[in-house]
Amino acid sequence: MLKNGLYNIIGAVIRVGITFLTIPVIIRLMGIEEYGLWTLVSTVIGIVGLAEGGLSISTTVFLSRDLANEDVKAISQTLTVSLIGMLVLADVAALILWVGAPEITKLFTQLKPSQLAIALPALRYGGFIIWARLLQQIFVAIEQAYQQYGLMNFLNTVQAGLTNIGMIAVAWSGGRTLELMQWHLVVAFGMLVAHTLAAWQSLGKIKPSLVWSSNKGRELIEYSFMTWLTSLGSALFGQCDRLIVGGILGTKLLGIYAGITSITTQINTLSALAVQPLLPKLASLLQNKTTNQLILYKQIKQVQQMNILIAIGLGTGLLIFTPMVFNFIFPGISNQEYTLAFRIAIVIYSLYSLNAVGYYSLLSLGAVKTSTVILISSSLISLLMIYFGATYWGLLGASIGNAGYICTLMCTVLALKYLNIPTQQWICWIQPLELLLLPMTIFRQKNSK
Repeated sequence: MLKNGLYNIIGAVIRVGITFLTIPVIIRLMGIEEYGLWTLVSTVIGIVGLAEGGLSISTTVFLSRDLANEDVKAISQTLTVSLIGMLVLADVAALILWVGAPEITKLFTQLKPSQLAIALPALRYGGFIIWARLLQQIFVAIEQAYQQYGLMNFLNTVQAGLTNIGMIAVAWSGGRTLELMQWHLVVAFGMLVAHTLAAWQSLGKIKPSLVWSSNKGRELIEYSFMTWLTSLGSALFGQCDRLIVGGILGTKLLGIYAGITSITTQINTLSALAVQPLLPKLASLLQNKTTNQLILYKQIKQVQQMNILIAIGLGTGLLIFTPMVFNFIFPGISNQEYTLAFRIAIVIYSLYSLNAVGYYSLLSLGAVKTSTVILISSSLISLLMIYFGATYWGLLGASIGNAGYICTLMCTVLALKYLNIPTQQWICWIQPLELLLLPMTIFRQKNSK
């Protein structure tokens, strides 16, 4: 599990580095207003992508259980339900963007007529992009269930590289939002083919067939629905905040806000990816009734400490180099208010990123309703704070409003309770010296094995 976490971290670091280098170049080539338009359109596409319905996570969990039981029939049933379900959802999502694009653009009252003329076809291209991305998620889920994190991260890194390098090339040649969306479409379909081949290679020995099971379908759909609600909470926080800021402050300040959150959200991305292999691993361990409680405790402790080390370490580094990072992203437009908003966002994202172990543990335990309530409640609180903050205090207020999402730390508190690990033990794990020595500890354990 730790090795897979390392694969995730390495892949994510490369992807974050690519994104970090791409954002300021794109802003310089396109201008802050055009970047704000691109952000607005991309955000709408991301929200429609919620049609995924939680099927990718459900596929990973159910397939991990089936593989642990070595049940070929159950594996075929899980794959059949997942693929058919995702195909239906992908069709619906694409149709929503294609047919509903004119109505969606009417919501952007701050946009100029020329910007609206670009947003309409860009959203329609987004429908095809979402279709490819949603189907891709099923094959990524299969790779995760088979613990193929090295291959999965390689393909995801290739996708990030192609996407970002292509965006720079398109913007350099004079392309704007519409042309960038066309390039994303090409990459999305190319990577769908790549992940399909990778997943099929993993399934080669089992040779699954199409086997429909009403009971499996009902069980997986129920789990997926609750997981979808959980994803909805994350998306409300990660996408709708930009719609609120764009609607209140306009595309220029939205461009700055998007740039700030695009960087700070990488704290959560990196720290969570290190923990993500816990999902299939814990699902498999809990399926085995003979699993020792000490093994669970040891796994949870090390992954939690890794999560803390990465989140706090990245946050501290960004705080130290805030002026340098901000000037790199937004050359020539730095001022005290903007850098303060950046620092506030760094602190908030570092703190709420400590929820990763709790989130994945609750999903593995089947406590999806609990995580759903926590994430949606936290998202709504945060969005309300962002709305009022942006209304009365501008960009600074919008940044402070993100603090509502720190409530998601309740995921960790409750997950530890369900796993019979005392809450106060979590506090004991936050020991600076032990955290700093964690990489050496893991290395020694690996060598001893």
